[in-house]
Amino acid sequence: MSKATPADDSTPQASTRPPKNKVNGQTQPNGQAQPGRVISDPNEVAQLVMMRIDQVNSRKDELTIAVKALADTAKQLVSVYARQQAQIVGLAKRVEELEKENAKT
Repeated sequence: MSKATPADDSTPQASTRPPKNKVNGQTQPNGQAQPGRVISDPNEVAQLVMMRIDQVNSRKDELTIAVKALADTAKQLVSVYARQQAQIVGLAKRVEELEKENAKT
């Protein structure tokens, strides 16, 4: 059975005020604010947009892997539970048979 790793506690929390590390709507991955500057070169804008898209896709890939691992774990748990339920039913029948045999003797 595969082991699931604990979830990273970096999910965004709902807040009424913006985080202090935001400047001009941008934050660095390490939480430090990027210097606020105006970008007028279209190539720089395109580069920043592509970098953000890559970051989002990377995070999406990580989440996809985590969800698949959780689904595999859930399937394994359901399978084990079903086998245990079948064993319990079998044992209950066996107990009934033994009780009937003991009642006859």
